[in-house]
Amino acid sequence: MKKLTFIAYILTISLSFLMANSVNSKAAYSDNEYINSSNKEKVFSETVDEFYKAIRELKYPVHQEYYQKYIEMPKQEQRHRNLDTKLFKDMPDAFVSFRKKVLFSEVEEFNYLIFYGNSIRPYPDIDISYHKAVSPERQFYFFYSFKDTEKEFRGRYAIYDVETKVILAAGNTYMPKSSPK
Repeated sequence: MKKLTFIAYILTISLSFLMANSVNSKAAYSDNEYINSSNKEKVFSETVDEFYKAIRELKYPVHQEYYQKYIEMPKQEQRHRNLDTKLFKDMPDAFVSFRKKVLFSEVEEFNYLIFYGNSIRPYPDIDISYHKAVSPERQFYFFYSFKDTEKEFRGRYAIYDVETKVILAAGNTYMPKSSPK
């Protein structure tokens, strides 16, 4: 009898937990509610090149704060973080560098295919489905710079919100390629 009561108790708790989670998950984001809502119709006068220059000059407080935190890090920790990625800087020897103002739904179109051995790998491999809090109709600055040779691939990208100037995603990579035999 005690065993049956214990099992019933566990089932009741499990059921209430599952019901609570489903309610919370539905309430978190509806299709039309995002933390970063659509701003597709807003006009922003700053050009992509003006914004790029502003990043390099630390014009905005959000970028000044990031730079200050970086400077205050121990030197060993600085080596693991690339300031030129977070405060985007074009690669000096890049084959391709571009800067565009895009909607978030268009970001995936810029994935570049890298031929690596017998496989193909996208870079930067941005999947907007992981950013549920961002409206696909929100404007972003997209910066991308890379060099792809037979021996290696080097790339750097950053995505900044046009309205808030905050970085949404950034990264860099170095991938040596194996030589064909």
